[in-house]
Amino acid sequence: MAASSLTALSRLVHLTPSSPKSNPKPFLSFSFSATLPIFTSFFTLKLKSSSYSPILSSSSSSASLSSSSSSSSLNSSAPMSYDKQLAAAKKAASLAARLCQNVQKGLLQSDVQSKSDKSPVTVADYGSQVLVSFVLQKELPGQAFSLVAEEDSGDLRKEESQETLERITKLVNDTIANDGSYKVSPLSKGDILTIIDSGMSEGGSNGQHWVLDPIDGTKGFLRGDQYAIALGLLDEGKVVLGVLACPNLPLESITSQHQNTPNGAAGCLFSAQLSCGTYMESLDGSPPVKVHVSNTENPEEAAFFESYEAAHSSHSLSGSIAKKLGVKAAPVRIDSQAKYGALSRGDGAIYLRFPNKGYREKIWDHAAGYIVVAEAGGVATDAAGNPLDFSKGRYLDLDTGIIVTNRKLMPALLKAVQESLKEVALPSL
Repeated sequence: MAASSLTALSRLVHLTPSSPKSNPKPFLSFSFSATLPIFTSFFTLKLKSSSYSPILSSSSSSASLSSSSSSSSLNSSAPMSYDKQLAAAKKAASLAARLCQNVQKGLLQSDVQSKSDKSPVTVADYGSQVLVSFVLQKELPGQAFSLVAEEDSGDLRKEESQETLERITKLVNDTIANDGSYKVSPLSKGDILTIIDSGMSEGGSNGQHWVLDPIDGTKGFLRGDQYAIALGLLDEGKVVLGVLACPNLPLESITSQHQNTPNGAAGCLFSAQLSCGTYMESLDGSPPVKVHVSNTENPEEAAFFESYEAAHSSHSLSGSIAKKLGVKAAPVRIDSQAKYGALSRGDGAIYLRFPNKGYREKIWDHAAGYIVVAEAGGVATDAAGNPLDFSKGRYLDLDTGIIVTNRKLMPALLKAVQESLKEVALPSL
């Protein structure tokens, strides 16, 4: 990385460039003073989580306690507080959502490009990634920073992309200025490229790594439908917090007649921290309320979610599974990890995802949603019932697909999945 770019980014987010000799990799040459995690007692965590008014019945409370116990088993040590990181994540995702909302209102044809894999990418994808990286580093100074994110700056460095880069730069600077939280000089185009590439970490099982999908559900974003800014944090390979900003998800059930927020509504922000439950609030800052997955144990009453695009998940396989379970309701098809958020508050009871054979799931497509559901009392596994493993780098190694539901329905769902996989072949890439 050019020394000038490092100097610029250091000035903006108070980072210290590391010696080129100690780390020759581009865009990753930052060093930070490590901050020791703050350990709190389980009693303190219980007091903190109980500051919200409970909205669960006694049966739901029992399920929530069961979920907390299950989540706690992810870490053998005493619970650790990630309050500061969670507050920073909520701030980052909310600010990114503001940029995305502004772009979606007046999306230009020139705002959309195609990546090498032919998938669409917009100025909002890049702008969202810049804002999240920027805010996290501003809010958590002195902490080691590692970000596993979807986008890189490769295409934006091409001559034909300079107009797009100018637009991203203006969008980011305008959003920061309008927010008013950070007194910094405007970012340059070089700064933007450098911050985008701060997301090139490989993740893994050592240390802490932020995991970001700056716009999960870009096709939904382009249609004016559902999308999410999905941000999670790994600690030693385990997901310990997650935030889902869903600008078009209504505060009421997504399974109702209106699947998008009315004009002028704020959308939803879901947040979860290990052993502390899942909370939902509006993106304009309404008080958080604790949410819980559906308690239904009758498959016939279970609404289920699947991907909007048939290319993202096999609708025929999902249909076979639903038939075996006796599900009566039609599937709810929406884009992005908004499905995880909707399931965490009980809008539906099942989420099925079965991509084409050979497709490798990326950790940013599931990390935040995974803990949002788990802390709400749900469970997410692969098609064989194995827990999702986020410690292997940028990809999930799993068996065939992903299934998400409550603990009561999981045995019957797994049985139906195994039977259907023998009967319905998944197409290859």
